[in-house]
Amino acid sequence: MGGVPLTHVFTADTLNPNGAFGLCGECGVQHTLPYVVGPAIQIHLWRPLYLDAQGLYSRADYTFISTSVTGSTGIIHAFSRSGVDRWEVPILLKIQLKPWRLVHPFAAAGVSFQHGQQFVFFPPGPHGEVDINTDSAIGATFAAGASFGSRWVRPSIEVRYTRWAEQPLVTAPTTVTAKRDEAQFLAGLMFAVKSDRPDASGILEGSPLGRRVSLGIKGGLLLTDALSARMSETSNLFVFGTCLECGTSRTLPYAVGPALEIRIAGGLSATAEVLYSHANYNHISTGKIASFAAVAEEKHAVGRWEAPLLLKYSLKMGGLTPFIAAGASVQYDRDSRVRRLQGLAEISPFPTLPQFQLSTASGPPADSLVVGPTASLGTSFNAGRRVHPSIEVRYTHWIDRAISVTPSPDPFAPLSTPPNPPTIFSTHNQIQLLVGIMF
Repeated sequence: MGGVPLTHVFTADTLNPNGAFGLCGECGVQHTLPYVVGPAIQIHLWRPLYLDAQGLYSRADYTFISTSVTGSTGIIHAFSRSGVDRWEVPILLKIQLKPWRLVHPFAAAGVSFQHGQQFVFFPPGPHGEVDINTDSAIGATFAAGASFGSRWVRPSIEVRYTRWAEQPLVTAPTTVTAKRDEAQFLAGLMFAVKSDRPDASGILEGSPLGRRVSLGIKGGLLLTDALSARMSETSNLFVFGTCLECGTSRTLPYAVGPALEIRIAGGLSATAEVLYSHANYNHISTGKIASFAAVAEEKHAVGRWEAPLLLKYSLKMGGLTPFIAAGASVQYDRDSRVRRLQGLAEISPFPTLPQFQLSTASGPPADSLVVGPTASLGTSFNAGRRVHPSIEVRYTHWIDRAISVTPSPDPFAPLSTPPNPPTIFSTHNQIQLLVGIMF
């Protein structure tokens, strides 16, 4: 599948056109390369419903220039150029509309994931300096188009729109910002890989016990907290005994998402899921500035997407089908600041209550990706030809911490002083109780 973007990746502005010697004071220039290309897969689910997934690559770049005059003769000139590689993975549920001769119109909707890598080049110097930054984003995607042809080869064209939930790429210059709205014109060429005709029955038609592929939904409870919080061992005596670093956390007790199971042979199958859960935490820190104490309080929301890929073995025992599964899980966390309060409290000659003066509604998100081994034990039940419920207990050990909020180091401490332990951090061990329904 390939095509052209109908919108630019970035918006570039000129904030101050009057710089030194006619150069702009602060300017940005962007360039979106006119192509999108990548592989695609389509699975016939049920009657007119299809599941589409693609991996699309595109590229863009931008340039930032700033000049300013200092004193009577001094000139400060800054220049940087950035190239951005973008991988976009849309997963869409597509419905085929009533065909007209060899034209098969369709509409689709779903979700897209974007991962971008920025290469920032800073001259001067013989080779300059290169800084690499990565960002990720998620957004809702809608498409409309038509496919053509008959049995084995079907070209298609479509117009696709994506609205990213947040700014998909974080840029340092204020004159260059990434757009949240994206439109593309795409053309594709799909080939049938089955031995029978491409328009045969979908993989979800028939009994779950007799098909190789089943789709469903899973949800359940988190039996362990996603985040752990602690207080600093030293109390902050100059602000009524409050701690220097404090943290509180709360894990919402649910996980929910779609599930896919592919039967390999006999009782052996492969399962893949995408489970969403949520947590939040508060972080309070205080520091001394002259005769005042600076107090900062932040509230963060953490969205957690977990994708376990498991190999599952089932054993038929009457009306029950107990199973054991093992594999690996990938977790993507997006930590967003939703509120920040800052205040000053006078501590000399007498301590006073802090007076909060500034409030901000949001802040830049932080992304993290961790992996870990996963094992589960459970059973499924026979509840008719088309419904297959299950229950299981699942354990995952995350190798790294997705979230770690560490106190700022003391600038006056000796160099040999060990770093402070994190105030708020993700736990390594996770236990879940999950129920599922496969169709």
